[in-house]
Order: sequence, then structure tokens, then C-alpha cells
Amino acid sequence: MNIFLEAVETNKLINPLGDGFSTIPGFVKGVLSVVMYIGIPFIGLIVVYAGFKFLFARGKADQIRDAAFNIKWVILGIAVFLGAWALSSIIDSTLKSIMN
Repeated sequence: MNIFLEAVETNKLINPLGDGFSTIPGFVKGVLSVVMYIGIPFIGLIVVYAGFKFLFARGKADQIRDAAFNIKWVILGIAVFLGAWALSSIIDSTLKSIMN
């Protein structure tokens, strides 16, 4: 049966995103997981790009410093995303255990 007809017949609101997004922490966790799935290949490309910058620096201090700067910020970005995802998971599981 069509989801919209079912909602009209039962007078209930149906979440089109599914049960995983029924709470705010669940929604944040879902958004962060989508960002991670999109961001992981991008992060890989940036690390490869910085590696090539190291290769083509050929001992020039300013270019080596630039490549190290890129790698440092990529690692910091990974840590921020993983920390946000972990915090969202902890909050979501804590709220679910309190509600049950």
C-alpha cells in the first residue's frame, strides 16, 4: 500500500526517513555517517596529493612545509569527524537506554 494513503487512513504521521532518524541524535548520527562516506574518498585523495607534494618537493623546505601542513590538517579533520560521530553515537545510545 502507498505510504501516503496509509498515513491518511490511520491519521498518523510517518517519518519518510525511517526509524533511524526519529530522534535528533539519530538524525545527527545519520548526517555524519553520510558525510563520512563522502569524505573518506576525499580525505584519501588529499593524503595522496600531499604525498605527491612531498615527492616533488625535492628537498625544498617551503614545499615540504606546505605538504606537512596539508597532512596535519587532514589528520585533524579526520579526528574531528570521528570525534563528532563517536559523540553522536554515545548520545544516541544513552538516550535510547534512558527511554527504555
